[in-house]
Amino acid sequence: MRDKKGDIYGLHEVLNTARDLPACRLVIVAPYDAATLLSVSDAQREGVVKALLVGDEKKILECAEKNGVSFRELHVLHSEEESMVERAASMLRNDRADIIMKGIVGTGDFLHILLDPRWGVRTARILSHVGLFEIPETRRLFLMSDAGVNILPNFSRKIHIVANAVDAARKIGIKEIRVAMLAAVEKVHLPAMPATLDAFLMERFSHTGYFGRCEVEGPFAFDNAIDPGKADTKGIRSSVAGRANVLVTPNIETGNVIWKSITCLQRGQAAGVVMGGAFPIVVPSRADDRETKLLSIKFSRLLLGKRRTTRGAGNAA
Repeated sequence: MRDKKGDIYGLHEVLNTARDLPACRLVIVAPYDAATLLSVSDAQREGVVKALLVGDEKKILECAEKNGVSFRELHVLHSEEESMVERAASMLRNDRADIIMKGIVGTGDFLHILLDPRWGVRTARILSHVGLFEIPETRRLFLMSDAGVNILPNFSRKIHIVANAVDAARKIGIKEIRVAMLAAVEKVHLPAMPATLDAFLMERFSHTGYFGRCEVEGPFAFDNAIDPGKADTKGIRSSVAGRANVLVTPNIETGNVIWKSITCLQRGQAAGVVMGGAFPIVVPSRADDRETKLLSIKFSRLLLGKRRTTRGAGNAA
């Protein structure tokens, strides 16, 4: 849904538009847990993906049987566990899959293997996690980065993080992209708060046109980035203040705390995908539930766009 200001809202409605695109080929590494297998089964049943499951066949089928997933729905490619990430990566490299998702495998090892030059994942940008969530009272969706990959990014890495998040915003249909560079305060404080200087400089850098048509401003505290009333109380008036729809955090701890506050304390729904590579990478937490993983799959499908289809999926082995 879209309001008069060009913002979109309704997380499920937006992500369900993935059903309108041709199903893509999703390869899942080590889908040994109920949430992963059920979310993938749901996505396949809704026509969002054609799933290719890579890992120990016995473990996959045992998990399927335990959770009521029909064997007829499964396309299992047996692989020894020490080589399953490589096999999945080779499928992407050889155009036999479009998107990759991790199941029960360590995120660090998973991404380390994917970034091997053999697989062609690297692009001119770094990888960064882009989260999508909504705060219903604001009547808009928010993208946030980075809560999962970059620990303490410097300014040059933040340029890539902003670019990845802005690309994601465009691909899900946000027309007026307003990026808030987050910090603890709204003014530059050095040397105590270096994130405030990064935010100030990113606003200046955005004027070069590198990010395309969007507004980038900062620094903002979280409240006056998303709440127009809070911004007005503090006398902050700009096109982004109180109306941001893309939030860029200064470090992974800030992003992680915001993310967990929304998903755990508020029980809000969210989706997350790693961008910046040659294809979307779904890297859910092992603690994520079935719905979160399903939403993340749909998010990845929207980010993939129309450039690929299921053509050739039958020869995925």
